[in-house]
Amino acid sequence: MLTVSFYLLTPKAKSQSQLYISISNKTNRLRFASGEAFITAYCNIRQTKGKKELIRKSAPFYLDYTSTLNSIRESLIRIEMDLIREGRKPNLIEIRDIYYTKIGKNSDISKITFEDAYELYKRANQLIWSETTKKKTIGSLNHLNAFQKKYGSIILENINIETWNNFRDLYCIDDKKFNNSTTNKYLKNLKQFFKFLKKINAIKAEIDLDEFEYLKEIETFNIALKQHEVETLINLDLKDEPKYDRVRDLFILEILTGQRFSDIPSLLNKNNLHDTYIDIYQQKTNERVKIPLHPELKNHLRLIFAKYKKGLPSITNQNFNIYLKEVCKKAEFNKIQSWITMTGNKKVEHSDFRYNLCTSHVGRRTFCTLSLSQGINAEDIMKVSGHKSYEQFKAYIKIDDEDSNIAFGSFTTKIKPSNKK
Repeated sequence: MLTVSFYLLTPKAKSQSQLYISISNKTNRLRFASGEAFITAYCNIRQTKGKKELIRKSAPFYLDYTSTLNSIRESLIRIEMDLIREGRKPNLIEIRDIYYTKIGKNSDISKITFEDAYELYKRANQLIWSETTKKKTIGSLNHLNAFQKKYGSIILENINIETWNNFRDLYCIDDKKFNNSTTNKYLKNLKQFFKFLKKINAIKAEIDLDEFEYLKEIETFNIALKQHEVETLINLDLKDEPKYDRVRDLFILEILTGQRFSDIPSLLNKNNLHDTYIDIYQQKTNERVKIPLHPELKNHLRLIFAKYKKGLPSITNQNFNIYLKEVCKKAEFNKIQSWITMTGNKKVEHSDFRYNLCTSHVGRRTFCTLSLSQGINAEDIMKVSGHKSYEQFKAYIKIDDEDSNIAFGSFTTKIKPSNKK
């Protein structure tokens, strides 16, 4: 019976390391590259009680990594069993080569199609990407396929700066009318894909990716609620409209904790509740955060557990955002907001009611903005919100003209007017 184990060739690498497979039968052993890269910070290859453990159980990505290892192991054993079923004696090199063919490692790069290359790109990064990045990558592929349908197939060996410019200008700007921020999001993924193609020598033309230009952006317009708007929401009578009442309660929970919609189940898991804090791993980043159980949060959690004794019915983020707009409309957040975006070199003016700009993520922005305005240090807020850099955190602080007017309303200087003439 085939024995399968795993190891990292460069366990002390700064970030990623190629995962290797060791397969053996009673007489021989063979080691070879798996086609996967693991983040070394989440791996442990030290001997423990005579056994090598590759993955730390307490680490983020533990389930993803373990699932990948099990999948590789099952694939190799299945190859061995298929050979035995055919009446052949399994050979380790043959098992390796069949496995390589299955994962595309033996493909002739000169004949590989765009679709096959993109599949290899996803497979090479699936353990490193977050779920959000995976979704963005699928979205990028859909747009690249639409681009090819109209403007012709992308031939890998012919990729050059014209390919980039056509996708940016003809498809994203002229056809789809994307604003520059959205276009750049897809361009960033496309550049990562091109880097991968260069790495596997699928691009024959000499290209300098530093010359591939993004579009000029205007800061994305988002809102955060004011303190009086939060109070209005809390006091809004929705007892006769359960679906809106539930959405309001969950939205206030986001505002009081600074967490994302995806983290709500963890916030309401009583196993994560302690005397003075809530301890969770954030769904998107796997970062561990401790949220102080301040009096307002304690009261709100008490209300939720009392009101929903059988637990809250599940709701999708999409439906949550639809209902939240209705809740905010009932709260009369009727102010008209105006902003500008850029599509190519053209500025486009937009305006809408404030209630239509409310989404689940406004709760997280409101937490950051109100916490900072109340004098809490940015570092302390970031510990709760899970932001790792000031640049990330800054995007969540929404100070508008009204806030500035209030902030400077009592501004005075200590400079005395001069009596000199």
